[in-house]
Amino acid sequence: MEDARIHTGADGRTADARRGCTGLDNPDEPLKCVFSTVSEIKVGTGTTAKKQRSKLLWYVQQCGFDQFGVRKINPQFVPVGDERIIDQEALLTSYTPEVEIHNTRVEPAMIALKKTIVKGDKHREKGEPLSAEMEYAKALDVDETNVRAIFGLGLVYLGRSDKKNSRTVFEQLLGLHAAFSEEHKHLFNEFGIQLRKSGLFDEAVQYYSRAVELTEADENLYYNLARAFYEKNDWEHSVEFAARSLSIKPDHDHSLNLCKVAVALAGNDDLRARYGKPPVPDAVARKAGRCAGIEPGADEMTIEISPAGVDGRLSSSSLMMELEQEK
Repeated sequence: MEDARIHTGADGRTADARRGCTGLDNPDEPLKCVFSTVSEIKVGTGTTAKKQRSKLLWYVQQCGFDQFGVRKINPQFVPVGDERIIDQEALLTSYTPEVEIHNTRVEPAMIALKKTIVKGDKHREKGEPLSAEMEYAKALDVDETNVRAIFGLGLVYLGRSDKKNSRTVFEQLLGLHAAFSEEHKHLFNEFGIQLRKSGLFDEAVQYYSRAVELTEADENLYYNLARAFYEKNDWEHSVEFAARSLSIKPDHDHSLNLCKVAVALAGNDDLRARYGKPPVPDAVARKAGRCAGIEPGADEMTIEISPAGVDGRLSSSSLMMELEQEK
């Protein structure tokens, strides 16, 4: 397979730009095109040493008035890795457009990769994990850092309770900033929830903690982290993150319900034994009560809590706990 590191002489600036490269001739269009940079490397030593020029290819996409995202193009002609932001001056000074390469190599490769991932998603949604795994593996052969393919493969592993491979995918995702971007929000929420449902509570906590570091404050994200701590029987952190969720959205139902559970179980040995939960520290119970607008020892209370759900919504498999405290 031809390598994307192209030597001097491959210049497609005169090619027809009708297919996909945009923004070069029309400033009203956002720029999207392949560019190259030239580098010199020294080959050999002594009197036989020679300098060789080569071109590196980059995928450039405009993301603001004077902001351009740059990603390296791999040997399979697809953009990979984290995006680096440069300004227009840097782009015009150091980069050369490669329209023909964009239209004939990179754009078709990106389209083919996307189709492969879509096939994997469809197989997974239809309950065909082996076929889904094959498509995701094909995609990762082309781009080993593709976030959608990694998430898809991880969800396949979690779905068949393959904890070893699930943990491998989990470790890979923790190192990818792009995995926690707004673009992939639904996928990273789904993956975290499946970690928890699979009993990988430590991994779920670490995963959501990483998401909290890399993303903007989100009530559902904090709720999912609180829910993971609840499964670990860590009342202090569970109520803490439920409270953070409520500080963003005071009427967030599931965070409120989680706080109500803490209040209901505080000081009630029989109720805790019924649900296999440890004692709730007094200070934590008081904090949970303030968050939920109730106090420990309330005469009567009905509580609902969901162990599953996406983005804080109840799912069809939700666990409902209805608790009534004796007078």
